[in-house]
Amino acid sequence: MNSVEPHTTAKPGTAGIVTMADANYFPGLQLLSSSTSGDGSLPICCFDSGLTGAQLHEIDRLMPNVLVLPIPQTPAILRIKERFESSAPLAKKTKRVWPLWICPHLIERAPFQRVFWLDCDIAVLRRLPELFAKLDGGPVFTLENNAPQASPNKPQLYELLPIRRAFDPARPVVNGGVSGWDLIRDREVLQTYKLPIECAIDDPQISDAISWHDQGSLIWALQSLGLEHRVLQDTNWNLCVKHTPLAQNPIPYDSEFLARLRNMLPDVNLLHWNGYPVPWPT
Repeated sequence: MNSVEPHTTAKPGTAGIVTMADANYFPGLQLLSSSTSGDGSLPICCFDSGLTGAQLHEIDRLMPNVLVLPIPQTPAILRIKERFESSAPLAKKTKRVWPLWICPHLIERAPFQRVFWLDCDIAVLRRLPELFAKLDGGPVFTLENNAPQASPNKPQLYELLPIRRAFDPARPVVNGGVSGWDLIRDREVLQTYKLPIECAIDDPQISDAISWHDQGSLIWALQSLGLEHRVLQDTNWNLCVKHTPLAQNPIPYDSEFLARLRNMLPDVNLLHWNGYPVPWPT
């Protein structure tokens, strides 16, 4: 099995993708793996939040670019799990709440220095090396285009966790499904990303005021550090599938699926299912 103990430090000079998957998101992981296999040959580190034995065996046989790691049993992650494991279920019944809060903790445990977090329901259609090159100027973030109206944090968050600079609480409108980091350079940003999550463990008012779990915490961090300018304004770097012709004209999910998808969407770089079934149901 492609499984080793979690890394605590990134290896200097390395680059790769980090994600998380359970049994329900395995089809998305398959698509992410196949869509990146020929684009820069970057490895994928997948944290296992509930993959089955059969799925792990398939990864070992058919996905040589995927390294499976267990969820790190750090004190912070264990506290998050204890606090949110019994949270009210989400609309999608197979989706659990507590893993939605641990993204920055997984990013910092990635075995790469230059890393992009990609949700495991993303297909990389093109230009992945160009995306990684954008890390030269700082961390990289992408726009929310599935439900932008629901992205801003509640005003109470800024009363409970004040920000000591002028900022617009309605922006940036960020989707946490695609973010890029240099784990040596961007330590402060990751620590700030984690701060509201750590506060939310002990204060239900804070957790209730954060929008979309770790995503709202990321927004707070960018506002705190003045990093709004690091959000890419081209939605084709993280485009929700509902905005594409695929939503009305599904294509067969077969060996030619990715080729057809790339032909259908010549301007889209990263396509995000945003919780919609992978593949789009025909």
